[in-house]
Amino acid sequence: MTVAGRVLCVDDEPFIRMVLAECVAGLGLEAVEAASGEEALDAFSPSAIDLLITDIRLGGISGWEVAELARALKPNLPIIYISGFPSGGEKLPDTIYLPKPFRPHELEDAVRKSLDSLAA
Repeated sequence: MTVAGRVLCVDDEPFIRMVLAECVAGLGLEAVEAASGEEALDAFSPSAIDLLITDIRLGGISGWEVAELARALKPNLPIIYISGFPSGGEKLPDTIYLPKPFRPHELEDAVRKSLDSLAA
């Protein structure tokens, strides 16, 4: 399956951002990388971002907050939370939680599911 769109990939670990970007590129998507919640909010544009993948613990603005603010601007935005810690928070409705470590195919499946739900 090849799709078109832009994915905002937010993680404070460079290696994880690289893995996220490579996985979404393999699906025909363009990755926009952010190393912090602040960078993510600067990069977010409702008309330009089709999916948000965010780590929960970022330091500063959390992934929870990034998702909440992004959803306020784009209510139907698909969101995938990733974390090496138990979710332990209030995720927004219609989101996916993917625990670290994850396998590339698990991320790809989550991306497909998120974008398919948007098209439905």
